[in-house]
Amino acid sequence: MPELFGLSFARPLWLLGLLPAGVLLVLLYRRGWRRSGWEQLLPAHLHDWLLQQHAGGHHRLRFIALGVTWVLALLALAGPVLEASGESRRLQDGALVIVLDVSRNMLSNDLPPNRLQRARYKIRNVIQEHGDSEMALVAFAGSAHRVAPLSSDHGTLTSLLAALEPDIMPAEGQDVGQALALARQMIEQRPRSSSQILLVTSGLDSDGRAALVEHAQALGSQLAILGVGTTSGAPVPLAEGGFMRDDQGRILLPRLNGQQLAALARQHGARYHGISVGSRDLDYLLQPLRNIASAESDTQRLLLDQGHWLVLLLLPFAALGARRGWLGLLLCAALLPSPAAQAFSWKDLWQRPDQQAMQLLQQQRPDDAAERFVDPDWRAWALYQAGQYQQAAEAWAELARLEPDNPQHHFNQGTAQAMAGEYQAALEAYEHTLTRAPEHRAARHNRDAIEALLEELRQQQAQQPTDGNVDAADAASADTEGPANGTASQDAAGAATPATPEQEQHPGDAGSPAGADPSGGVNQGLSGGNDGANPQTQPDTDDRNGAGATDRTSQRTSLEQQQALGQWLRDIPDDPAELLRRKFLHQYLQRQETTP
Repeated sequence: MPELFGLSFARPLWLLGLLPAGVLLVLLYRRGWRRSGWEQLLPAHLHDWLLQQHAGGHHRLRFIALGVTWVLALLALAGPVLEASGESRRLQDGALVIVLDVSRNMLSNDLPPNRLQRARYKIRNVIQEHGDSEMALVAFAGSAHRVAPLSSDHGTLTSLLAALEPDIMPAEGQDVGQALALARQMIEQRPRSSSQILLVTSGLDSDGRAALVEHAQALGSQLAILGVGTTSGAPVPLAEGGFMRDDQGRILLPRLNGQQLAALARQHGARYHGISVGSRDLDYLLQPLRNIASAESDTQRLLLDQGHWLVLLLLPFAALGARRGWLGLLLCAALLPSPAAQAFSWKDLWQRPDQQAMQLLQQQRPDDAAERFVDPDWRAWALYQAGQYQQAAEAWAELARLEPDNPQHHFNQGTAQAMAGEYQAALEAYEHTLTRAPEHRAARHNRDAIEALLEELRQQQAQQPTDGNVDAADAASADTEGPANGTASQDAAGAATPATPEQEQHPGDAGSPAGADPSGGVNQGLSGGNDGANPQTQPDTDDRNGAGATDRTSQRTSLEQQQALGQWLRDIPDDPAELLRRKFLHQYLQRQETTP
């Protein structure tokens, strides 16, 4: 990349514009700045009297500003690279498809811990050493299946590799022909200048070797075979105990027929190597891919074009050219008092604080949402969700004081106070609710539940022996006035959920009970456990009608749906092996239906 004064430029041809810029500046300076042409028509002795003269210093300052503007604009267009990443990117147009044998023979432990585990180790080494290439994974036993497509996302391939076991394969056997056909289809669909198939197997029977010959003739040097196992072999343990046996009841000892595989590979230009402890096997098998990759690879510096920053320097000069009296304007701007320091976030440009708080609420961050909410109703709701029941009750109490005719504020206040253990105060709030809305069934239910709870506490207190210095009635009163403990706190934990702001009922709408559920049922109260009331009613102010109320309702519904979905997803076991089992079985059955 061309450099000038130690700087690299992405578009250096723009620097040629400096030559005509210099010539034009010289011509303009000689002719004078903004001359009207009257000098050629009027006699010279009248110039001082009839023509406006420009101050020399001001005249030169304009030319300097024009020159600096021109230079900055050309430098920005040239794209100066002020920072170059120290990393380099290797450009490699290569693809590697790994075909892994997942038959029962791979469980033989002649290579401890077993052949399949050793094959996994080798494949992980391949992924680490060839991180620049796209890779895919095909697993086969009695049927072949694509585990991961050609991709540079090697993390997914590694995670799925650990889930491959013979038990998840839908059919027993070694259908290597179908596996190689699937691998060839993958590299043909996305052609690369360097592609290779790595077959990892513990040995093939006569049918498997015949299928391998057919594909080896077409692939040639693109095929590499890694033999996993020993010539002596070892029994294959079964999950239910014992070892795998043949039809005559004899224990099977699957052996690696490495010599046959090596001869087959040499005959068709492919490569074969038995698995080794070091990297000698992979170095030999993947040498063609490495040679082609090194010839095609290139190192490209990751350069960052910083020309856009120069545009910011151009803005003052553009402003100077558009207006007069700019020096006085700058002086006035310098004399302006500085505004008070205030935290600023880019989100403030696009979202109101209530919208930001709603997002925090949807992210299960009610504490942060309560700090951001400006709407007092939503702030109280966020405090309630955060478990700060006392603060939520105080917030709703303030709303009830400002809007005493709104029964929903009293209802929400009572529910928060009940959750905080202030049962007597909650009863008073519910009474205020029923005074203004006698049809409020949720408030009536909660009031009755609290009264029953307090009566139960009094009965329990009366049955317990009391100290002679303490009156039983005073003790019962102390238990009911303060935060409850034991059984009372457990019952209080089931308090009805207060209505969200968009669910609050309009004070004048007496025809829609605040406690009515839209489905026709009645919300449960304190004794209803965690299935508390969440009254679905209309907003309490006219400005919450229309689009605003609809948006908040949809946001609340979305929040509830996300919570339910999140809980459902957490209940789903994270088992990639089961996912692959079902996927392979589905593909296997589809092939059986389409095969005549």
